[in-house]
Amino acid sequence: MTIQEAVQTALEKNPNLQRTEKAIDVAEESLKIAKGNKNFSVSATSGGNISKTEGTEESESISGRISGSLPIYSGKKLESQIKSAELEIDAAKFLFNQAKDDLVHDVATAYVNALETLAESKVYLETEENLAEHEKNISALYDAGAKAKIDLLRAQVETSNAEQNTAKSRAAYEVNLTNLATLMSLQKISGLTVEEFQTSLEMEEIENFLTKADENRNNLKADEIKIDQGEVDIEIAKSGKRPTLSAEISASLDAHSREWHLTPSASAGINANWNIFDSGITKAQIQSAEIELERLQLAMKTDIDSVHEEVITAYKNLKIALTRIKTTQKAVALAEEERFIATEKYRAGEGILLDVLDAEVSLTEAKKNHVSAYHDVIRYRLNLAHAIGDTLSVIN
Repeated sequence: MTIQEAVQTALEKNPNLQRTEKAIDVAEESLKIAKGNKNFSVSATSGGNISKTEGTEESESISGRISGSLPIYSGKKLESQIKSAELEIDAAKFLFNQAKDDLVHDVATAYVNALETLAESKVYLETEENLAEHEKNISALYDAGAKAKIDLLRAQVETSNAEQNTAKSRAAYEVNLTNLATLMSLQKISGLTVEEFQTSLEMEEIENFLTKADENRNNLKADEIKIDQGEVDIEIAKSGKRPTLSAEISASLDAHSREWHLTPSASAGINANWNIFDSGITKAQIQSAEIELERLQLAMKTDIDSVHEEVITAYKNLKIALTRIKTTQKAVALAEEERFIATEKYRAGEGILLDVLDAEVSLTEAKKNHVSAYHDVIRYRLNLAHAIGDTLSVIN
């Protein structure tokens, strides 16, 4: 899979993302409920009764009632509940967008991790092949009596160690493929491969990235809406101090067994209600809503600090990784030259095996460091793009 295919598969199949999307549906249904509370409502009741008193005949009665109600004034409670539900939908959408960007970042990071371990396994395999070639040459020299057995034994040990490193790196690659497959909700990794991809991100002043994060991060936008929602919730709590008005109409039918004559009745009017004293419940609800608003404001400050920390950390790590690319590339060239000299001297009988093996280890380490630096550049570009709220922008 290409990185683009992996990301698209995860966005379509990841169950955690789908679960987050369901929060939007729940919020939309809550809005319907809030709007319904403000509209005309109708209810109907009916019943029957059988009674018997000593000395009298048994009697039956039936009754039916239908009533309707329309809120006229709710002390701003119903209007505020509708507003709160609308804000909840907006917050859910921003959190869903944040979850999408988080998932893209997680998939891309897992993809890069797989690429890195694959590249490391190739380095270890090359080292194994080089050491196996050394062993073969030393074995021939030993058979000819030109080298001591200790050299052959040491070469065999180093080849065996290299085989183990190759096997472990391949296992690490398989593990990273499994992590990637899990994010894409794939049941197996059979046939799954990764390929190198390019990333692009213009380096700017760090203040520019901090500004972009403040403007783009969806979780910060959700925090802002949650604060607005907290202010609305205070208004909902305050509505408990205000009177309410509603229009009421009703109609009923009653009948008694002695006559079985239906008696209709109807009524209409305005119902007023004002909770004068509720033992401090409304006051406590207002204070609770105000405290919750303060908590939401503090949560946003914490999230802003966390986002800024992400930006700064990714920015500094990326700058270091870009420097490491150059130094590690130079180190690989020097290590290759060192290995060539050590190998040729040993073949000419002027060097010792330890120099050859040390040069091989140095070259392996230099290549590993270069692989690490190369993939760190990709990883930290992804981290920085995620920190400013747009991971997809760096994936070509």
